Amino acid sequence: MTDMQPKKMIILDILQIIQKHSDKDHRLSQRDIQKLLEIEYGMKVDRKTISRNIITLAQCNYPIEYGSNGDETIMTNICYDHKFLNGELRLLIDSVLLTDGLSKKERISLIRRIEGLSSKYFHSEISKIDMDIYGRIENKQIILTLEEIGSAIAEGTQVTFHYHDCGMDGELHPRLESNCKKKQYTVNPYQIISKNGHSYLICNLPEHLDLTHFRIDRIKDCHKTDVPSRSLRMLKGFETGIRLSEYIKSHPDLWSGTLTHITFQCKRYMMNDVADNFGTDLNIEELPDDMMKVHVDASESSMLHWAVRFSDAVEVLSPVNLRKMIAETLRNALKKYEV
Repeated sequence: MTDMQPKKMIILDILQIIQKHSDKDHRLSQRDIQKLLEIEYGMKVDRKTISRNIITLAQCNYPIEYGSNGDETIMTNICYDHKFLNGELRLLIDSVLLTDGLSKKERISLIRRIEGLSSKYFHSEISKIDMDIYGRIENKQIILTLEEIGSAIAEGTQVTFHYHDCGMDGELHPRLESNCKKKQYTVNPYQIISKNGHSYLICNLPEHLDLTHFRIDRIKDCHKTDVPSRSLRMLKGFETGIRLSEYIKSHPDLWSGTLTHITFQCKRYMMNDVADNFGTDLNIEELPDDMMKVHVDASESSMLHWAVRFSDAVEVLSPVNLRKMIAETLRNALKKYEV
């Protein structure tokens, strides 16, 4: 053994070698570990030292697997049982790629750290990803914002922040009061959700008794307060503790509004879009000609915009006033294109 590192570091070096260079599909021998220790740390270690430290690591509950023929100094098939499957890590990487507000540099940094949760054999193929196609407006405060909101939700307190809109210059600009000062929002936070490729804070404005939402990447100067937040059960429609997941299903595209029973018909091939927006727990009737009738409880404003988006395939049957609003919206849109 050389004197390049203290003896007490050997166990940590062996642990790092096993974590980096092995998994259940790529196992090491003691000889492999000896070579890697010499290459990466300049250390020459005998077989007994390696086996003794591996046994110690396993006794300390590190997830190291190995085989033995009865002689504890001779180990085979040594590997580290990583906590995450490669597919799970890819899900995390996809989430980072789609997170609003992060810069390209921050995305790459996070992805590199996620890669470090597995062996060197896990490849996210980041070099093949065109990071620029995920370019969005940067918000350097987004990580702190998520921390403040998460802490406030856990402790049941309000948060304050300034909200921003995208300007014609492609930059974020704060919403202003009539006196041109930044408008400060105070909300009761309940949950962060992902919808339509964006992250939102579902919350309540204290002066109202319903839910609203704000894009996370457009929030800045967010601070947790010591003021207790209002219970969700105190809000209109949530007296019996309706889950927020039901709110999301009944508000496609996150348009607000009071729930109304709505019936619409569309082609059966629309089922994927219907499920994506309203969930799968639906009352559906089969109709002739590959049509179906769907009954949902949703806000009228949400349904109006959803129906207009799919106006070539969807027809709202009731309520009548919603049909009229959709018709008026389509007529006004047609006027813009009529010659």
